Amino acid sequence: MEEAQHGGIAPGANLTLGAGIAAGAASREKADAFLDEQIALARKQSALADLQIEDLKREDRLRHWSLRVRHVSDVMKLGFELAVAFIVIAVAIGLGLEIWAAARADGLVIDAFNVPPALADKGLTGQVVASKLLDRLTVMQNQTQSSRAPSSFANDWTNDIKVEIPDTGVSLGEVVRYLHGALGHEMHLSGEMYQTPKGAALTVRVDNEPGQTFEASSGDINALIARAAEAVYARAQPYRYSVYLYARGDYARSYAVDEALAQGGPANERSWAYVGLTNFDLDKGLYDKARRDTVLAYEANPILPLPLLLRANVEVTAGHEEAALTTAREAAESFKGRGANQYTAKWRAYGALGAEIAQKEETGDLLDIARVMGRGSWFQPVYFITEGALDFALAHDTRSASATLSTLTSRQVAGAGIDTGAANVLLVHTQIDLERQDWPKVIAEALQSEAMARRVAAQTHGSQSDRAIREVGAGPLLALAYAHMGEQTKADAVLKTLPLDCDPCARAHGRVEAIRRHWDAATKWFALVAARSPDIPFADSDWGAMLLAKGDLGGAIAKFESANRKGPHFADPLEMWGEALIRTNRSDLAVAKFAEAAQYAPNWGRLHLKWGEALLWTGDKAGARRQFATAATLDLCAADIAALRQVEARAR
Repeated sequence: MEEAQHGGIAPGANLTLGAGIAAGAASREKADAFLDEQIALARKQSALADLQIEDLKREDRLRHWSLRVRHVSDVMKLGFELAVAFIVIAVAIGLGLEIWAAARADGLVIDAFNVPPALADKGLTGQVVASKLLDRLTVMQNQTQSSRAPSSFANDWTNDIKVEIPDTGVSLGEVVRYLHGALGHEMHLSGEMYQTPKGAALTVRVDNEPGQTFEASSGDINALIARAAEAVYARAQPYRYSVYLYARGDYARSYAVDEALAQGGPANERSWAYVGLTNFDLDKGLYDKARRDTVLAYEANPILPLPLLLRANVEVTAGHEEAALTTAREAAESFKGRGANQYTAKWRAYGALGAEIAQKEETGDLLDIARVMGRGSWFQPVYFITEGALDFALAHDTRSASATLSTLTSRQVAGAGIDTGAANVLLVHTQIDLERQDWPKVIAEALQSEAMARRVAAQTHGSQSDRAIREVGAGPLLALAYAHMGEQTKADAVLKTLPLDCDPCARAHGRVEAIRRHWDAATKWFALVAARSPDIPFADSDWGAMLLAKGDLGGAIAKFESANRKGPHFADPLEMWGEALIRTNRSDLAVAKFAEAAQYAPNWGRLHLKWGEALLWTGDKAGARRQFATAATLDLCAADIAALRQVEARAR
């Protein structure tokens, strides 16, 4: 025990310990071997993992490449499908547009003509004949200037006359031609040319109608083609053909074409044909027939504005003022509707302007008309400039009237027609001299314009200008001038030539009676016109002037008030109202009337004279002097000049 305690081995214990050591050693060896095996296994597993990682990396790269390839393939497939879809849509749209165009096709197609070999050998092939017809029809089309919009024609050839040579076999061109033939309204012109014993003959046929044959004994191919082209134009474009003939001065044939079309054409073509007939009626001064034709034109196409505008023109020319105003208002409204699209843009503007002018003329809005006229001088310079000058004169602005006339050239006046332009210019000078009360000059100018009108009638077998100048223009002015000169017999002789249904003529009767101081006779004439023209201010204004001259101030003011309600921009009743108020010792009220009248006749010399007189009576000498100074710069008649000198002395 003691030995054991001091590090010795106890007896019997040596074998067990050795075995344990040996077992421990063996166990360590196994553990080391196991550890080595585990390490080796771990290395293999690590190597395997590395291999798997590399393999996964390769697979991943391959998968990404495959995905990219598949994506590109999908994109290419999508692009191809979109391209195919785009092509299909484009073809569908193109086909739809072509079908739409084919359905609207309404031009003229000239097919190649059949020509015998003998002529073809000389260069006159079927295509050459077709091309010559094309050239001639194009010239005729270009020479036809109409107010109608191309779309308003049943058969419109505008910029669409062509020669067509068939393709051989089936082609896109043949498909297009088939669509135009099946769906459209194109006219086809075909025919043949052949030799005759006397020369040559040309047969033309439109669509499937029987052909027309023309012969030329002289062998003049161009003359033959011209005759054939005119026949085709007459058949397919009757209204344009009528305009073409009118422009060439062939009035009888033009009228015949319009008359035939009015009787047997489609509704819209009948309406335009009656428009053409109305212009002929007006040219001849046949007002009743012109009025009937405008009614028939309107009935054939109620949305067309031109029949209403022409009827307003008929009524203005005939002196039917109420009917002119009513119809002009209807025409103005019609030009705002869809029917106005049947005119070219230029004629729409002209027509609407004409309706506006007619309304203003019948309500006495003279200064505004004179200014508005300038908007139309680009279109018909002689008419608009002359009418604008006349309205300045009627608004008592004689200097502006003369200045406006001075813008006309002698060439423009001559181009307006046989004596017509000069006669209308002379009428403006007559109105200017009437304003100045230069009665001998008024008589001389009125007689000269009537002589011009008679020459127009002699050379045109009656005309609108002739009647308008004699009846509505020069006649009433001539009668007034004779009455002022004391030549009552001559005044009566003129009045007897004037139609009683003409309002300016009937008012001239009343004014002449007022000059004679035949108050009851004058009243009857003014009452007659006022009753049949309830919306027109002129009869009431003239009636008031007569009552003012008679001394019936209350009655005169009542008529001036009535005239002002009907024509609020008409200066004459306002100015005379002011004069009546001065005579009733209400110059304070008169000043306001003169100021209002000056808005519509700012250059009226007598207005400023009377305005200054009213101011003088109210005690405003400075204001009176200003009005007198203005009056001195304007045209005044001899009596007004003398009156101005007297009141100027009082205003100092």
